[in-house]
Amino acid sequence: MLQALDIFLKRWMLRLKIFSFLAATWAVFFSVFTIMGLRAGFEYDDGLVFSTPAYKTAQKSGTEPGSKDHWNAVNRAYKLERSKPAVLLTAWLFRVFGFKVDIICQRDPAGSDSLTQSWKPLAGGFLFVSDENGKYELLEKQRFTVYFAVSDSDVIQARKAGVWAVRIRKNKRSVLPGEATPRKFQEPVLPLSEF
Repeated sequence: MLQALDIFLKRWMLRLKIFSFLAATWAVFFSVFTIMGLRAGFEYDDGLVFSTPAYKTAQKSGTEPGSKDHWNAVNRAYKLERSKPAVLLTAWLFRVFGFKVDIICQRDPAGSDSLTQSWKPLAGGFLFVSDENGKYELLEKQRFTVYFAVSDSDVIQARKAGVWAVRIRKNKRSVLPGEATPRKFQEPVLPLSEF
């Protein structure tokens, strides 16, 4: 009886020690990364989500592409978009380890209130840019550490800004323009990120 109790207590003490070690290690990483102010940026369209259904809905509404009404229709159809599990998990991993996570979206912010609110738990900021040059200026000004990019031009903008770029694979069914050739610039590619 006493021997069984001894084995039980030793087993639980070992588990407690392992848990304490892992918690302390996480706390060190979290503290250091938070104090350093490290930031991770994630491309929204075809990055964090497969956004083709929202764009198709806006296209069917008959609004002129590029107009405020068009972007309003796209942004309000965010519930039709599907999150990409590998990218979402990566974003949460960065957040848990103390990085400030921001989502970058090359759209007009018209009608995006609900969209930005839905990403509040993950992202500290939901940043809208009008073009690729705006993306470069944002990456450089905000001093991102890493940027998860979809298109070749996104990788180029990140490299110009001195930000480490990681490629997210574009879904084959995407209707969004922009050439996406993984490893074209010898950048790392996030596995399973096309789904």
